[in-house]
Amino acid sequence: MHAMKGRTRSGQAALEYVLALAAMLVVAGILSILVFAAVRHAGRTESLVTADCP
Repeated sequence: MHAMKGRTRSGQAALEYVLALAAMLVVAGILSILVFAAVRHAGRTESLVTADCP
């Protein structure tokens, strides 16, 4: 019975690592989308500032 308990804990730890990795990838993906949007917005602002027409 103790061997079965050790296996479930090992499986639980592996599952927690996989879930933590997945959560980190989701957060990194969201941050990359936000950075991409900020860079595009900065480009639009720069083009408006450097435009000849007031």
